[in-house]
Amino acid sequence: MKQRKHHPAWLILIACCFLQAGGVGALSNSAGILVPAVLGDLGFTQGKFILYMTIQGLCMVAALPLAGRLLPKVNIRILVSVGIVVSAAAFASMGSFRAVWQWYIAGGVLGFSSGFVFLLPAPVMIGNWFKKKSGLAMGLAMACSGIGGAVMNPLGGLFISRFGWRATYVIMAAIALALVLPFSLFVIRFKPADVGAAPYGAEEGDDLPGAGAQALSGVSAKTAVRSFSFLCVFLVAGLISFGATFLQLLPTFAGTVGLAPIAAFLSSAVMIGNIVGKLALGWLNDALGARNSTLAGLGIVAAAFVLFLLAGLGAAVALAGAFLYGVVMSMVSVSIPLVVRRAFGARDYSQIFSYVSMGTSLIGSLGVSVIAFMYDAFGSYSPSFVMGIGICVLSGVLLVAGLASAGKLPAAGGASASPDPA
Repeated sequence: MKQRKHHPAWLILIACCFLQAGGVGALSNSAGILVPAVLGDLGFTQGKFILYMTIQGLCMVAALPLAGRLLPKVNIRILVSVGIVVSAAAFASMGSFRAVWQWYIAGGVLGFSSGFVFLLPAPVMIGNWFKKKSGLAMGLAMACSGIGGAVMNPLGGLFISRFGWRATYVIMAAIALALVLPFSLFVIRFKPADVGAAPYGAEEGDDLPGAGAQALSGVSAKTAVRSFSFLCVFLVAGLISFGATFLQLLPTFAGTVGLAPIAAFLSSAVMIGNIVGKLALGWLNDALGARNSTLAGLGIVAAAFVLFLLAGLGAAVALAGAFLYGVVMSMVSVSIPLVVRRAFGARDYSQIFSYVSMGTSLIGSLGVSVIAFMYDAFGSYSPSFVMGIGICVLSGVLLVAGLASAGKLPAAGGASASPDPA
């Protein structure tokens, strides 16, 4: 049977794009733009206030195993739609708060509900729907969270100046709902077999309505989570996510180096770098493999931290660093899912990826608070940037070791990993 000219996988990709733009772009990647306004109005210390983001990440960790088990069993349209409604409601409610403990509670609700929206659905659906060009598809979908952030950061700054930070919380939540709900309710499907299709790029004989039920190759979740390779991949995911949390403090950092007037532009530069990075990493994955493309990304992020150390030299240096720093966010949403599939295959991918994502959220959730408290202790972000460079080096070592070890794991239905040797 010939591949359909307009394969339904591309419509699923469009839906994933809007899911990322609305969910991650509007509610996560743009939250930092509100921090200076809240701190200035209510007088919280940075570390005390930012702790709500750590609570948010920890609650996402609690939700991920449940989400990983439910995604293949429960209608994905219901899970994602309920998740985005609850997430938007929690985010909007922050506009009415006056005590920091209220952010802690709302952050917990937002974290748990977003576990069903932000991290798992898009990568899992793309993995199910694309047998070929999965790196490109992943890059395109995840780039939209950067597009959403690049648009919402300056818009958020404009909304704050015109309507105040309280109304801005509500406006941004409404935008997220408008972008996600039409696609989560009417478009997304978990796997091609749900609509009698085959994955994009399936070989002849595989494109039957029941193809989605065939045995998938890869390592079982039980075997994977007990392996050294899983420990390495888990730590790589967490460390990369830890390094990505500085985004939330970027507007505050700008003020410490005399660049407060361009704080919003720094955030937008990160988002543009995020977009470019996701497209580039997706292309590099298809061309060079998950290992080599991820190593290249780690090198770029290390260079970004070096430029942040030199940001006092001027706006151009800071903007260049912000642009390169956007790649770390690309790695969280593009490289990590592809590395997991490369290491362990497709057999129990959604379950294994949910466990790895626990590292992304658990270790990553600590980052923003650690960096904030380090600033309170040292009066500078420079120690955090040096730590970031070390994280990149350590992540590269763990990545190489983990993927080498994964090749030795017993697999069912064929090789444990995707075809690329890297």
